[in-house]
This record gives sequence, C-alpha cells and structure tokens, in this order.
Amino acid sequence: MNNFEVVTSKTVIEALRLWHGGEVSTWPLARLRLGLQIAQNEEAYSSLAEAGSAAQNRAVLSLGLASLNKVAPDAEELLRLRFEHRREVLAVANTLNISEAAVFYRQRQAVQQLTDILNQLEEKASADWRERMTARLGLQSYTQLVGIDKARETLIQALMDENNHFIVSLDGLGGIGKTALADQVTRDLIKTTRFDEIAWVTAKHTHLSTMGRLQIESGRPALTFPMLMDKLAAQFGLPEQEGKSQLQRERLVHQFLRERACLIVVDNLETAADYRSLLPELKKRQRPSKFLLTSRLRLLDEADVFSFSLKELTAQSAYELIRLEAKRTGFNALAAADEADLQQIYEIVGGNPLALKLIIGQLRFHSLPHVLERFTNKAPQTTEPGLFDYIYLEIWETLQDESKRILLGLTQAGETGFSLEHLVDISALPTATVERHLEQLILLSMVDLTGSLFDRRYRLHRLTELFLLNMFSDK
Repeated sequence: MNNFEVVTSKTVIEALRLWHGGEVSTWPLARLRLGLQIAQNEEAYSSLAEAGSAAQNRAVLSLGLASLNKVAPDAEELLRLRFEHRREVLAVANTLNISEAAVFYRQRQAVQQLTDILNQLEEKASADWRERMTARLGLQSYTQLVGIDKARETLIQALMDENNHFIVSLDGLGGIGKTALADQVTRDLIKTTRFDEIAWVTAKHTHLSTMGRLQIESGRPALTFPMLMDKLAAQFGLPEQEGKSQLQRERLVHQFLRERACLIVVDNLETAADYRSLLPELKKRQRPSKFLLTSRLRLLDEADVFSFSLKELTAQSAYELIRLEAKRTGFNALAAADEADLQQIYEIVGGNPLALKLIIGQLRFHSLPHVLERFTNKAPQTTEPGLFDYIYLEIWETLQDESKRILLGLTQAGETGFSLEHLVDISALPTATVERHLEQLILLSMVDLTGSLFDRRYRLHRLTELFLLNMFSDK
C-alpha cells in the first residue's frame, strides 16, 4: 500500500495559477509531505501555520523554484514572470526577446523541470517522514502475522475514513495479538498520506524470552492523562519552554491535534490509571486526529467508539504460526511436524498466539506430551508460571461470585456456546442477574459472542476454559 501523491505537470500548473489565488477549496501541493516539512521549519516559514494551506502551497512552489534556479535560472525566471507577476505571453516574449511560440515551448519545459524537482524533494521528504514515524513504534515483535487479514483490513478502513471513527478500540484477551496487529496497521498507514503525524504510547511492556518464558515489566507507573500529554509533546517535538505549566503544555498538544490529522496509538489502555476518565479527554481532542486504542476491556458501552474484538486464530492459522516460528528459530523437528501433532497443541490452548509461542519455547527443552501435560488440568500446579497470571488472574480476583458461576457453567458450552436461557438454567440465577454479569464478562473479554443477531450464543476461549478448570480442579 503506497498512496503517496505523485506531482504531475497538471498539478504544478494548477498550483502556479493559484499562486495569488483567492477563495479556493483545494491547494494541490499543500498535502504533500514536503509541505508538512516546510511548515515545521519555523525559522524559514514562521507564518505558515497561521496562513493555512494557501501559504503552504506557495511555500512548496517557492522551494521548488529556488531549486530550479540553481540548475535552470532562465526557466525559473520565465515561470515567475508568467505566474507570480501575471505577465501576458506577449509581454514575456518581449522581455526575453523570443517569439510567443518559444514562450509556450519553454514554459512547458520549465513546468516539467519544476515537476521533476518537486517529485525529488517530495520523495526525500516522504522518506524522512516515514523514517521518523516508524522510529516511534520501536522494534517489531513479529516477523509475519497470520490469520489477521480481515481484522487488518477492517481497522485500516475505519482509520482511513476521514468523516467517521475517530476513536477505534481493538480489544481481546491478553496474548491474543492486539499490540502486534496495531503495530502492523500503523505501519500500513505510514505508507499513506492519511495522517500528518503518528505517535505511539505504551502503558505496559511484555515480551517472550528465548526460553519461552513470559517477561512482564513491572515498577512502571500507571499511565495518566498528564503523562500521555507529556509523551505526545515529546514525540511531536513541541518546544519545552521553561516555566510552562502542565496545563499550558496540554493546550499545546490539544492545538497540535486539532490543527493536524494525527494518529495516536495508546497500547494497553486498561493499564491506565483511570481509563474511563481518559476517554472523555481523548474525545475532546479528536477530529481531525484519531485514536487507536488496544485494550483487554471492550468499550462496547462507550458512545462514539468503533469497537473491534480480535478473535483467536483458527486451527489452520495456528498451525501456520507454529511452523513459521519454528522455521524462524531453526526448530526443524517442530517445523516438520504433521498436522495431527499440531492439532494436539491447538486442542489444549486454542488459537492464542502468546500461549502457542510459550509452548514452542518449552518444546525446545521437553517432549510434546510433557509440555501439553503441564497445560492441562491434570497437573495445574506445574502450568507455565506467568501465563494465567498475565491473562486472567488480575481480572479473576475482581469478579463477583455470580460471574464466576456463569464462567464455570460455560466450561461445558463447547464451540457452539450456550444461549442466555440455557445459562439461566444451569447457573440457577435470575435472568436479570445473568444478563448483568454476562455483559460485564463480555466487556472484560472473558466471554466470547457467537451466533447471529437473532440467536446470540456465549462461549469461552479454549485457554479461558483451561484456566477455569485449573482454578476449580481442587475445589
């Protein structure tokens, strides 16, 4: 995907004609990365931010003409006479002591030369911009994503829409691949001209060690709104002036977001100090800027939020992921394993990418039967330390008994899931109570929705079912 604009002779002619233009809605060069680069050069073009796209359009032309002057001064002079000074063809012909036909011929040549120069400048500005934006994302935690094409397309379409979906939420269980997908989508958007600036703020870091162990970064303060504003100010390169208060700094960021189309990615929103109070602040700063949020918590109950839930991988996608990871690390025995062997892994942990990668890491040291045994309810005390804690334990400790009873009942729901009526029967709870707690569990990504608009079904991820069976195995 590469939607960067290509400067054409027609575009240059239109821009030249609008050099001193009045009321026009479109300035053909103003959306170029070159225009953004010039606008940020406060020393050379300090008034551009206030003058708007018309001034930015003229600044791009001026820069191009200055470059043209270095290689073809006669061509630059002719274009300025014709378009900046609005001289008629006959007057230009007399000034340059050439025929009118020669003026038209030289003008076409000059426009083409200017077009080529602007394309070169734009290519350089675009490459610089992409490099700066990509550097804000950090290193990729993946080499290739599998099974997410539809999700990727849905998110890109929502974020590319200029009139809707200014806050997009990507939710799902821990380890399901939200951060990796958000990273890929952001890299896709960096290849377009949709956004003027892109920033990435991570609330919490986790990673896998080479031994297949989960490493969770601790000791970091929870993300607060002032912290978010400070991180954005730093990434946008807003000037730090001594004596500026936090409120003044927030106003600078607010103005920046309202004057430019920015994409702000907030990863692990649920770890923010108070994510519910953070959302109204983001809504104040949307349009034209957009926010992409990753969270374990579903924001289905938040107005004006485009909520997308990331599902676990299908069996075939899980097999593909296992083989890719095995080949990447030179694990030939696993890469060559047949589908029946891989199916045993999928039947235990389902399509959670984190769980699959943890198992791959452990298979380097232990046999497949032994590793799978550690993940079953037959030996809960030896289950991989950190996995269930990371995905479930914090949420589990906040649940009321009614929610836990509903979850336990859903361990028997299988792939097809249970209807609301069936859940009411097996939980022996009032319908209103089941509805209330079921909604909470859905928002917490503990229960998955299936079925149709007229026949809702409720079920668990395989890993959630395994966690619950482990929790209740000794009870």
